[in-house]
Amino acid sequence: MKATQLNWTRRATGTLLAFGLVALMSGSPVQAQQRDEYGDVNAADVGYQTVARISYLSGNVSFARGDDPDNWQAADQNVPMSVGDRVYTDAKSRVELESDGGDVIRVGAHSELSALNLTGDTKQFAVKIGIVSFHVGNIGDNDVFEVDTPNSAITFQQGGDYRVEVDDSGNSRVIVQRGNVVLAAGGGQISAHRGQEIRVDGIDSPRYDVISTAARGDGWDQWVDGRIARSARATSYQYVNADVVGAADLDESGRWEDIPEYGHVWTPTAVAVDWAPYRVGHWVWQDPWGWTWISAEPWGWAPYHYGRWVVYSSHWYWVPVAPSVRYVTYAPACVAFVGGGPGFSASITVGGAGFVGWFPLGPRDPFNPWWGARAASVNVTNVTYVNRTYVTVVNQNTFVSGGAVTTTNIVRDRTVVNQVAAAQVVRGPLPVVPTVGALRVASRANLPAPARPSAAILARPVVARVAPPPAPPTFQAKMAVIKENHGAPIAPAAAATLSVKERGRAQAVTTIKPVSSGQVTLAPRTGSATASAVKVESVKETRGRALATSQQPVASNPVTVSTGRGRESHAAQTGVVAPSGGTATTVDRQNDHAGQPQGHGNTTTVDRGRAQTNFAAPTPARTVVTEEKKTHNQDFRGRPQPTAAPQVAVPQNQSQSRSREVDQGQHRQRPTPVPTARPQSSTQYQTNIQQSGHGRDHSIDQGHARPTPVPPPQNRERVNAAPVSPKPQSQSNEQRGRQQQHPPEKTKKPDEH
Repeated sequence: MKATQLNWTRRATGTLLAFGLVALMSGSPVQAQQRDEYGDVNAADVGYQTVARISYLSGNVSFARGDDPDNWQAADQNVPMSVGDRVYTDAKSRVELESDGGDVIRVGAHSELSALNLTGDTKQFAVKIGIVSFHVGNIGDNDVFEVDTPNSAITFQQGGDYRVEVDDSGNSRVIVQRGNVVLAAGGGQISAHRGQEIRVDGIDSPRYDVISTAARGDGWDQWVDGRIARSARATSYQYVNADVVGAADLDESGRWEDIPEYGHVWTPTAVAVDWAPYRVGHWVWQDPWGWTWISAEPWGWAPYHYGRWVVYSSHWYWVPVAPSVRYVTYAPACVAFVGGGPGFSASITVGGAGFVGWFPLGPRDPFNPWWGARAASVNVTNVTYVNRTYVTVVNQNTFVSGGAVTTTNIVRDRTVVNQVAAAQVVRGPLPVVPTVGALRVASRANLPAPARPSAAILARPVVARVAPPPAPPTFQAKMAVIKENHGAPIAPAAAATLSVKERGRAQAVTTIKPVSSGQVTLAPRTGSATASAVKVESVKETRGRALATSQQPVASNPVTVSTGRGRESHAAQTGVVAPSGGTATTVDRQNDHAGQPQGHGNTTTVDRGRAQTNFAAPTPARTVVTEEKKTHNQDFRGRPQPTAAPQVAVPQNQSQSRSREVDQGQHRQRPTPVPTARPQSSTQYQTNIQQSGHGRDHSIDQGHARPTPVPPPQNRERVNAAPVSPKPQSQSNEQRGRQQQHPPEKTKKPDEH
């Protein structure tokens, strides 16, 4: 396809990016103990696969990958946690994890948290000991959020705030600070709502109590409230979609500016003169995405897993996903890979000679995911990547072994750099195989020796209501498959099959005990009138997920449903998408740019009940899937969604497809942002979204909608800035590239690598 065929939208307002329970204490003195800000008991007086990002940590925090379960290593900020991964905190330590949908998990001291399942619609965690606070965003009609402890399975029924504790004996407590829960134990289940607390004592013969509790005010809750307040104060979400994880970190590390054609964009401060995106961190291997970027920069999550980068006036700017965009999906990195030298494209090697290069994608660049099922190859030619001159090149050994990308190991030999930069952009899997070094998660050096849970804690089983999927196969078991597949990562279904084959049975990351045994033994605590008044029901299946049973405590395949939180599910890998409560519909993936599997980046063209706002109009052969209307119980960031483009005409059902209730309490209220006005008529908008796009496979056009150009800030110097045409839609791609790209300042030397 020629570059002139890539006619990008100019004035759309956004872009669819494709990709302790402790203490249920049985009346012991521990019940009355208060926790400090680390969660310690005060000595004087814990649809598609996705990730949870480590957004904050202090003290000694350890991390064990699901495919390397016996190796506890030091955790670090910006590490992505996925299915089978575990974190453990030592004394005076804590860690915070953020996931899509507005979910935030805060783990206190002496606590262990395991991710049994992490998809767009099913999140299942295990807490074996310690204290964990959950801030849960929207829970849709098909979503499940379950927390499993040694004697209980806790299901959050709606968005809210929950405090879960597990003591040394495995007794559990859940405090409903906001929301509703269903707790299952001993074959029965009970409910609790806001302001109530459930305590469950005993493993084999659990006894429960339900009490009303005042708002807690110990040090742990105060720290949690402080983190919530910090997120509520973040101004970056005025310009960034609420589904983008990590945007709150941008406030402290950069500034927002308005530049022509892109509107509000963000640029980091205090970076080196030759700095470029994806140049401070390292690459790790994480299935099902394969090569994943972990930034060593504290703010380095949102700008590297969502959105695009552009150079303007010799400065790098991140172009975010606009607040008005409805569907946002995590990507392991938004880059294009290129390579040169032996060992990169000529053969498949573990380590070896050769070089690997990459550059950040610009708003108009097509995206070629290196993971997931791909349609038949269709050549895309004459594509100009505006950021290609900023390619970062490292030795292949550095790349495949998880070596740090720093100024000292970036290849700067001009002959090598020019060779790599001139190579063809990689389409499909990268033909390089990771080594065991690519499992290292920490970016920083000299971290403390990782703490490790005791053998008794590791061996402790948890009670589950939903049968979780199998733990990932070990890295050693995957190596042969990755090499045989020419560097392609392993999809969830294939990983589950390999895991069952490797272990001889379906086995989760921890031992699972089914909560339902056919007999209800859950009983109220003796003498508790409040507990006796609570109705105990037999355990029921929840939202289409199979119950864990003694015959099958662990599922043999990935656990998800067809839709969840308004996003495509794991079923999209096979080209099947089922609307909520409807029949699965096969979508034509040859010409549908939404055909990427889970988390492929930043764009989707499957219509979910709103106007098309991506840049590739559907071809005549395309089948459109419309999602059933869904009402969300709250806005997960506690604020009304910004309406960045009220002037754009949309179908009548858009306003009905996703109504939201705004929670007004407990530090969740955020000032409603005032969007920048970008006037245009609805007729003009409908004209602008026309896009040929035919004949392409999964080379996703991940570009951004182009708002009407606005004057630059008066106090900012523009270097060789070409005048902006009042009719940008009449310009060619080449002309637009000249307006956007400007020669860098000599002092920055961005062309030196």
